[in-house]
Amino acid sequence: MKKNLLIITILLIGIIAVYFLELNDRLYNNGDGFSYMTFIDNEYRLGDEKKDKDYPKELYKRNFLNEDYKFPRIKVDDIKIYRNVPFVSRLTGKSLSENQRLEVQKFFNSPENFDWAETTWTLRESDYILRFFNQEQVEIGKVWLCLNNCGMTFSNPFSLNMKFGSLSNAGIKKIESILKL
Repeated sequence: MKKNLLIITILLIGIIAVYFLELNDRLYNNGDGFSYMTFIDNEYRLGDEKKDKDYPKELYKRNFLNEDYKFPRIKVDDIKIYRNVPFVSRLTGKSLSENQRLEVQKFFNSPENFDWAETTWTLRESDYILRFFNQEQVEIGKVWLCLNNCGMTFSNPFSLNMKFGSLSNAGIKKIESILKL
C-alpha cells in the first residue's frame, strides 16, 4: 500500500510540475504587449523625440536590417517546431532541416514578409511555436505563429523587422512553404 501511494504521489507531483512548466511557458510574454511596449519605449530613446502617429513606423523603417535588432540576436544552431497544444507539443516537436533553419531565419528578418496591421490576438490562438536554440541547446528565441484565418506572429525577442507582427499575404504563403505546412 505504501509503495502504491508513493508511486501515485510521484506521478502526481510530476504531472503538476509539467503543468506549471507549460503554463509558465505560455504566460511568459503573454501577447498582451508587455515585451512590445517595453521595446518600443526603449527604442523611442534611440530616435528623436518626435512622437507623431507615424513615428513608430519611421523608427522601424530606419532600423530595418539593423544587426542590433536581428532576430533572435544570437547565433542559431537549431529550430524546433511545435504545435501549440499544451503538454502534447513538447512530445511531438521536430527539428527543422538545415535549409529550413536558414530560410526561417531569413524570413523573420525580412520586413517584406510583414504588414503594418496591428495584432489583436492571444498566444492561445497560435497554431505553432518555433523555438530557436543555440549550440548548447539553450532556448534563445521563440515565435508563436497564428496562420489559419489570423496571419499573426509574436516573437521573443522582439524584432523591428517583423513590424507589428502581422504577416503579409505573401509572407503567410512563404512561411507555410518553408515549414511545409
